[in-house]
Amino acid sequence: MAAPDLLFGLRNNFYLGAYQAAINNSDVPNLSPEDVIERDSLVYRSYIALGSYQLVINEIDSSAATPLQAVKLLALYLSNPENKETTISGIHEWLGDPAVGNNPILRLIAGIMFMHEQDYNEALKHTNAGGTMEL
Repeated sequence: MAAPDLLFGLRNNFYLGAYQAAINNSDVPNLSPEDVIERDSLVYRSYIALGSYQLVINEIDSSAATPLQAVKLLALYLSNPENKETTISGIHEWLGDPAVGNNPILRLIAGIMFMHEQDYNEALKHTNAGGTMEL
């Protein structure tokens, strides 16, 4: 029997576009370290969807896990159009790293950024392997 999905409600709110509800209901107890990263990723992406880029940029520091760093890079990308080249090169660097390049959150963020750039081939290259509903 599979364990219950503790992040179901958070994911559901996020996917439905109820970003404030996702943020408000994000205090989920007894999460594994991987689930904590996914929860934080969803919460920060909710803040990004609400336009609170600077909050995400300020809260995610350099010691955070790579998927969260990718979310911060998305916030930087969306908040500052002048630095698009820097953020795109940063995401390319992480995707090329064999240790973190296959992380589904990193691949999803890369796909989002490449979609904004209208580089659909590059977006599909990183998201076609699937593994999660969003990919």
